[in-house]
Amino acid sequence: MKIVKLGLLSVVVFSLLFWAITLLFPSNTVVSRAANVGVKADSVLHMLRTNKVSMQVLLADTNRSLKVAAADIPFYTDNLFNALNREAVPSADTVFFGIKKGGSVLVEGGIAAYQLAADSATVQVFYVFQTPWYKPLRKMKMMMADKAYGPGIDSSLARLKASLYKK
Repeated sequence: MKIVKLGLLSVVVFSLLFWAITLLFPSNTVVSRAANVGVKADSVLHMLRTNKVSMQVLLADTNRSLKVAAADIPFYTDNLFNALNREAVPSADTVFFGIKKGGSVLVEGGIAAYQLAADSATVQVFYVFQTPWYKPLRKMKMMMADKAYGPGIDSSLARLKASLYKK
């Protein structure tokens, strides 16, 4: 009987200790990829906003059960980097999106375009995952999100580059 009590107590203490340690894990996970394109940042964002490059095709490819909703919100309206660097003022802007399946949001993120050189821009696609603080196994799983979602972001960037060079 003492061994059973000791075993149950050990399982409870180990579970509480494991749960307490997972509180240190972040509840927000960002998976991101970036690529240089030979187009100005304004024209990339203009093509995304005017739907010349479809966000649905770009992010969901041929999966019609996924719906993409986009929002145009300025990114860093008072950018500290712009305030510190007076000579060359890079601008950053982002088109935010949410990918939904049915009524639930699968992933939220954005496509940012940074004009870092006169003839090319850097385009970044990122996903933001938020997990509840009290879900330790989901938080641990999201620490491995780069392997699961990275190839999808890479293919989205490849489709974006291909569609930009077609235009």
